[in-house]
Formats: sequence, C-alpha cells, structure tokens
Amino acid sequence: IAPSSQQITAHAGLVLVRELADRLGLPKLLDSITVKKRKRGYSAAQQALALCETLIAGGECLEDAALLRADTAQAQLRGHAVPDPTALGRFLASFNLGHLGQLNRALDRLFARVHPLLEREQVTLDLDSTLVEHHGPAGSRQGTRGTYAGKVAWHPLVCFLSETGEWLHAKLRNGHAAPSTGARRFLAECLRRLPEATRLFLRADEGFFGKVFLAELEQKRITYTVGAPLIASVRQRIAEIPEREWRPSGYRQGSEVASFLWRPKTWERERRFVARRDPLERGEQLTLEGREWHYWVLVTNDEERSADELECWHRAKANVENRIREAKLGLGLDNLPCRGFHANWAYLLITLIAYDLLVWLKLLALPAGERQSYAKRLRFRFIGVAATVARSGRRLVLRLSAAYPLLADFARALQRIRALARAPA
Repeated sequence: IAPSSQQITAHAGLVLVRELADRLGLPKLLDSITVKKRKRGYSAAQQALALCETLIAGGECLEDAALLRADTAQAQLRGHAVPDPTALGRFLASFNLGHLGQLNRALDRLFARVHPLLEREQVTLDLDSTLVEHHGPAGSRQGTRGTYAGKVAWHPLVCFLSETGEWLHAKLRNGHAAPSTGARRFLAECLRRLPEATRLFLRADEGFFGKVFLAELEQKRITYTVGAPLIASVRQRIAEIPEREWRPSGYRQGSEVASFLWRPKTWERERRFVARRDPLERGEQLTLEGREWHYWVLVTNDEERSADELECWHRAKANVENRIREAKLGLGLDNLPCRGFHANWAYLLITLIAYDLLVWLKLLALPAGERQSYAKRLRFRFIGVAATVARSGRRLVLRLSAAYPLLADFARALQRIRALARAPA
C-alpha cells in the first residue's frame, strides 16, 4: 500500500446533492440564519450543508465529518473543505430559539420552491412522535428524561408526506412530553409549508386522540382518521353494535368492520367511529373478559368512504415508522450529539434537510425505479461512487470509471438537476 497524490474521492454522488441544493437556492436560505457573529470562517450555509453531506455520505456523528474533511477532491469541487467536527459542534451550540425560528422560516421558503416541481393536488400528513434515545444518565443532556418505555430519551414530533415520502416538519421535545403535546401549534407550522389550494388529509395514532385536536382539524377542513384508545367507554359502545352491522374486512380472513356515530360524554358533538375486529388465532388464549376478538378503533370526519376503505387507508399510516427508522438508521438520528437542547433541535432540523435532499434527488433526478429506495441503497448506488478530479483548461472535471454500471443514470441525473429552474436570488 502506498499513498497517492492523485485527487480521488469515494463520494462522487455528493456532486448531485450539492447541485440540487444550489438549484433550490438552499445555501442562500441557510445564510439568512444570523447564528454567526463574525464574517470570517465558514458561513452558516457551509456548516449546515457540510453536516448534510456527512449524514448523506453515511456519517453517524459529528466526528465522522473528519473523513469528508480529508477528501481533498471534494474540497476542490466544493470550493472549501468541510469544517472540522469541533467547529461543527460550536456551530450547533450557538443556536438559540430565535435562530431555530430563522431556520424554520428558511425551510418554509425551501418547500415553497419545491412545490412547483411536484404535483400537490392532495397531501396526506402522517403525524407521529418518536423516542430518540440517549445512552447516558437522565439529565446529562438537556431535555432527556426517563420515559414510560424505561428509556432516557427526547420525544420529538414529526410529520411526513405520504404521497412523496418527504419529511415536512420536526420539533424537538423533552422525554416527558405526551405524544400530542404542542400538536396544534405543530400542525399550524406544517400547514405553512403547504400550498393553500391543496386538499388536505391527516392520519395519526391514538396518542393524538382528543376533542380539542379533532376540532382543530375540522376547523382547518382537514379530512382525518385518528386512532381511538380502547378505554372502557369505547369498549362499551363497540359492544352495542348489532351483529348484523359488522361487515367483512379486507384486512385478513375473518376480520370484520363496522362504523357508528357516537358522542362521548365530554364531547360537544358526535363523530363517526370505525371499528375493526380480528378473530383470535388458533391456540391463542382468551382475555380475562372472555372476548374472542381483538379490536382496533379510529375516529374520522370522512363521510364518503366505507368503513373498510377508511380502515385500510388508516393502516397504511404504519409506513411512517419505516421513514422514522430511515432517519435514525440511515441518516444518523439514532442519537443527538450535543449537550444543549437548542443545539440538538438544530441538528434534528439539519437531519430533516439531509433526508429531504435525498428524497428530492429521487423524485426529480434519479430513475423512476429508485423512488422506493432507502438511503442505504442510494448511498451504495449513487453517492459512494469513486472518481478522480482533474483540471482541464480552467474547468474541474469529475471522472467516473467507464465500468461504473450506473454511469449513464448518474449523468442523466446531473442533467435533470441542471435543467431545473434556478431558485430566485
């Protein structure tokens, strides 16, 4: 083994990511964040995008940025080296609540630039919360708390768009937060990132069940299905459904669905509920109440679709768990790296940007067959590509191997990105 002075990169596909970010005007949006007090050194955009590149290339912590920093070929293409991990840590630590507001407003404008490039006739919001574990004692990182699951964690709210897989919004909360804490304000922030004329749908699990949140959705004319907890009053109402009203379900053999109108005692109005019951498997033990069915219930304001159609549509919301897992295992969100709460919130939002850059790369540039690909596959096929960088005249030339089987797809992707209308200055 001998060192080489040739300009070689193992991450040629980061060129696609940078070109896309540039076309969307992302660097200028990020530079609107006044987190830096001095003009010298790396700008806010350079540091945030360096973190995005590290995560997209497969990094899982700030220290992994050192590997990209050593990639001199990418530094030539980028125009500067990646900041060292210590500088990135200081950058995140300098965020306060006002800077987070600026970052969120930059994301509002970023989504407004993406909307014309994608069809948005209707949008389905998949709302959820997730635990991000900290593998240390409770309180050693701001916002970490012991949770009901026996873990030390943060508990952020997240929202994804079902049709495209985009990560629309995220908000960091402490580990004690209930699933629906801050959900109404979070919903309003999500809606700011969507075109006004779009027809809106929303799916959420039983953690968001409550008359105040449901009334908010109805006021905003959002068609929703929200899971309902199997508390005693709900079970009693299900028991009152006549046998003749149960219909076969498309879920599995023997499952049945029914819908009914009901107003719980503390509610001002009745709403439509949909229940599904599944027979016990052979050999499965009966519950203490002697019931022979497993029940699942949701509440909805959709009067058009049948009970079976609604139950099936709501069940597809489970795909949001795959997207959360993708953010954690594919883009380094399985732990937050900083001690400060606002620093970790900024890291969460930068992870969202990295996630969406990959999604937009799939939707706008890569072959249609890559639409369902996860980060690991995209990284292997289009990001982690070896190449050399050389000068030809006054230009830098990126040379990929002629034997690279996806060379034509890579070149077409770059052409599609460069054909996109450049974001306004």
